[in-house]
Amino acid sequence: VLEEMSAVLSHRGMDDSGVWNEAATGLGHRMLKTTPEAENEKLPFVSKDKSLVITADARLDNRKELIDLLGPFDESGSPVSDSELILAAYQKWGESCAEHLLGDFAFGIWDSRKQQVFCARDHFGVKPFYYHLSENLFAFATEIKGLLVLPEISECVNEIRVAEHLANTLDYKEMTFYRDVLRLLPGHCAVINRESKRIFSYWKLELPPELKLKSDGEYAEALRELFTEAVDCRLRSSVPVGTMLSGGMDSSSITCMARKLLASDKTAQLHTFSGVFDHVKECDEREYINTVIRENSISPHFIVADSHGPYADIDDVLKIQDEPMTSSNVYVNWLSYKAAKAKGVKVILDGYDGDTTISHGLGYFTELGYEKRW
Repeated sequence: VLEEMSAVLSHRGMDDSGVWNEAATGLGHRMLKTTPEAENEKLPFVSKDKSLVITADARLDNRKELIDLLGPFDESGSPVSDSELILAAYQKWGESCAEHLLGDFAFGIWDSRKQQVFCARDHFGVKPFYYHLSENLFAFATEIKGLLVLPEISECVNEIRVAEHLANTLDYKEMTFYRDVLRLLPGHCAVINRESKRIFSYWKLELPPELKLKSDGEYAEALRELFTEAVDCRLRSSVPVGTMLSGGMDSSSITCMARKLLASDKTAQLHTFSGVFDHVKECDEREYINTVIRENSISPHFIVADSHGPYADIDDVLKIQDEPMTSSNVYVNWLSYKAAKAKGVKVILDGYDGDTTISHGLGYFTELGYEKRW
């Protein structure tokens, strides 16, 4: 069963694979090696006393802090992996371990001493985590299709989720389009054993005290420091890195910052992937894209988007997505990802949703309209 689940998810990790099982418990993994620490990593990983086993899709950004708190580690052969750090964090802090992690992660740990599975997902849900729970089975996977291969899990459609999709709402965020499959929410943990199921939040976004600086320049510098750190964390890579470059402020800012940070590495070259329009000129943003790529150290790649359309490779797109999509231009991303794969680029930075993160957000103009603030 584990091998079958792994096979259907092979596209997520083609560098290595592994399974572990003991009695009625098993874990599997598809490895995509993107960081220096992952080069010699093997998953699932078993603790020295064999009481804990972990499988994880993770990139930790506070590695140094964790190594100092949880070490020493034997790094004579190779650096400690992110999954080993997560397991050490669980050994030290138990169910509160996720509170000490920074980065993008989804993981599951089998604890044989407590006869339970502990799972967690990162703060913003960058890494996906789907699961099924019934009286006799708990199973989880990175994609829904990894669960649907199990005969115990039905493909029956969740009509409530269909209605939400058609009404463009998302009130029940745990739901998927399948009645037997749920998602672990961002910033949440799950503890599953024979007697009980506990799902709890370890983090939620709260407004901090108002930041009061002396000038606009100081605010700009504070944002620049945070932005630099955020991009730098995601450049910790042992493989070629790319960015999605639309010409807008979000992706252009990320691309320029990544180029600046990579400048010290003379062998590093940043790849950019851009959708352009030869026929629908009013959609074309090459003027702004060219302004960004004019500098050296960038290898640009263009996808002529209006030579394709929303139904380009639609069967393949739906097979990967598992669920209906709300965006009609997802085909541009799909074609960009295909181009990235052809160039050997395994890590892509994207400015998606930047407006919501640090600016007015998508609903701001609607709010102004309701308030009649023309």
